[in-house]
Amino acid sequence: MNILEVQKKYNTQLKCLKLLEKLRWGKIVKCPYCSSKKTSRQKTEKTRHSCKNCKRSFSVLVDTIFEDTRLPLPKWFAIITLMLNSKSGISAKEIQRNIGGSYKTSYYAAMRVRIGMLIQNTKLNGMIEMDESYFGGKARKTGKHTDNIPDLASITNKRGRGTNKVSVAGMVQRKGMVKTKLIEKLTKRNLLFMLKTYAKKDNSILITDGFRSYKELEKYIDRLEINHSKSFSKGIVHVNTIEGFWSYVKNGIRGSFKAISKKYLPLYLIEYEWKFNHRNYRGDEFDKFLKNALKQDKELEYWKAKDSKQVKEVAYGT
Repeated sequence: MNILEVQKKYNTQLKCLKLLEKLRWGKIVKCPYCSSKKTSRQKTEKTRHSCKNCKRSFSVLVDTIFEDTRLPLPKWFAIITLMLNSKSGISAKEIQRNIGGSYKTSYYAAMRVRIGMLIQNTKLNGMIEMDESYFGGKARKTGKHTDNIPDLASITNKRGRGTNKVSVAGMVQRKGMVKTKLIEKLTKRNLLFMLKTYAKKDNSILITDGFRSYKELEKYIDRLEINHSKSFSKGIVHVNTIEGFWSYVKNGIRGSFKAISKKYLPLYLIEYEWKFNHRNYRGDEFDKFLKNALKQDKELEYWKAKDSKQVKEVAYGT
């Protein structure tokens, strides 16, 4: 749906709540605290329910990305629509200009929406490409601000392996989904753990370049290797799909965000994963996102714990 359709269909708080209740519970309301189905709608406040088992009251927003928010749900829905329809990403400042309110509200709402984009239990299968990429700005010139420069791409101009930029490993299933993970050290142990977590071993073939850490993975899964010193593609043996994804991510970051921090880089990667994984989706992506977002309470709590520390923003576009 586009933003005009969303604003017309869900222009009140009550309409938004009814949609969320339908997507989360269906016809039977379930208590988020004790999982009891013995509940009743409160007479005084129709947006809340009471549990007859644990005697607590709750709304559909409990344990979701919308919990404890003061931002009206119609504005939440507008932000979600803007982010889903912006295929290269949209900055919090741009959201603020479209929605109004403060920059801080737009920033934290966008972060929560990214958490809602996380797809759990991803399992890739078939022809799987694996490659790593490095995120960090160009090395800065030494000068009076040298002492305040974080140790990320601030010493060397070197690109690729051996740089001090942030390393991210990625896997993509041909004509399927992509999964990324920020990995400080690209050792065979760390890469194998990622492979076991996000890919099925049976009936799968892993395709990589000649990086030595990938060679050890063939003890676990069948592997094909493309020698980039000779060619970038040899029939079905190539990693062009995952390299295309890296290009998509970096161009999006450069164009929409300019600078992001290492701490929150995983959240931006989640957003680009969602967009890539739904590139050919023909259903209602808005409803699909809401269904997925209503399950991300644990991830929200994880990132809430990190919000207390301030992080300097560093360019990650190149």
